[in-house]
Amino acid sequence: MVSSVALGGRLRGLAFCFLWYASVLSGFFFLFCPALPLLILHQAAYRKVTDILFAVWEMYPVALMELLFGTRVSLSGDPILSAERSIVLMNHRTRLDWNFLWAAMYHASSPPSHRLKFVLKSAVRHFPGPGWVMQMSCFLYIHRSWERDKDSLGRILDYFRDLRHSCQILIFPEGTDFSPANKKRSDEYAAERHLEKYDQVLHPKTTGFVFLAQRMRQNGQLDAVYDITVAYPRSLPQSEADMARGIFPEEVYFRVKRHPISTLPDSDIELRHWLTELWRDKEEALRQFYAEYNSESSSTKTLLHEFRHFGGHSKACCLARAGCTCAAPPSNALYLALFSWTALSVFTIVALFTSPAARLWVTAHTLLFISLSIFTDGLQNFEVTLFRARRALLRNVWLKRK
Repeated sequence: MVSSVALGGRLRGLAFCFLWYASVLSGFFFLFCPALPLLILHQAAYRKVTDILFAVWEMYPVALMELLFGTRVSLSGDPILSAERSIVLMNHRTRLDWNFLWAAMYHASSPPSHRLKFVLKSAVRHFPGPGWVMQMSCFLYIHRSWERDKDSLGRILDYFRDLRHSCQILIFPEGTDFSPANKKRSDEYAAERHLEKYDQVLHPKTTGFVFLAQRMRQNGQLDAVYDITVAYPRSLPQSEADMARGIFPEEVYFRVKRHPISTLPDSDIELRHWLTELWRDKEEALRQFYAEYNSESSSTKTLLHEFRHFGGHSKACCLARAGCTCAAPPSNALYLALFSWTALSVFTIVALFTSPAARLWVTAHTLLFISLSIFTDGLQNFEVTLFRARRALLRNVWLKRK
């Protein structure tokens, strides 16, 4: 018989998944889709509006985790400067890292108005709701074919440059999550190349990072690289199924290190070595963290003391101090996000049951994005193509007048 505790955990997990997914669908249909005309009328405004909508939504999963499910998010190291154009690197411990990263970005960003875009597998864009929102937010998709991916990434980065759009680009250099099967493949890779075997991270793939860093630097789009290390010292949801069963981390720790562009090496070979050394340091930092977290001797917990320092500092003061970590307290913005996005989900459900116009609106946009997913490389590529075509047309008109 399932215990009441286990049953409660499963109900809690299902509630989280339902509220999370309902907020994505309701936001997509009734906030993002009304912004679609801007894609034709004014692309710069379209890009700003969709980025703002996505940043506002990101507070909702943070509110669910912290206010309803009690997950404690702790931070150490450098603040993330929202106005900077940057690359964000992070170890990929579980398939759900991105969900907890939003909490770190919300609490660590100064001011909390970042524009983070992920580098993702192309298949993700097909997922109804989240994949469609990420297409509208112009995330970067890869197909695991480097010649094709290099062109796709370059087109998006050049588009951001020409649009004068600043953002942060997140990439998981490991390429996949730290599962037993992926750990085995990483160990085999290390053995073939006479490299050290890692127990906390996978060996990073350097090609994507080097391309992003060099292209963004060439375009004048790179101010810094942020290295984020994530640790889950207690419960660890490895997959979406674990979360649905109510397996939530009681604590998530993030260490943020900012590397100004002036400190990065110039050549491709040196950048590869720089990333490899960064991951070696990350392996050692995580090994020490988990060893001290699990140690029963309080006298050895020097590193853990830094990670679990809960003084009377404000968030800004704490993050500005290297090595100081605080559990980020809930803010009024999180309570507002919890209420607003839940209310929007309720509105959407009621509208679908009571309004033929709402059902028609949802059906039309569902068919539109299914068609885009099947017959094109996504709305984000259409956005770039439209921008280039418009610029070419204006250039030809100007030349003819001249």
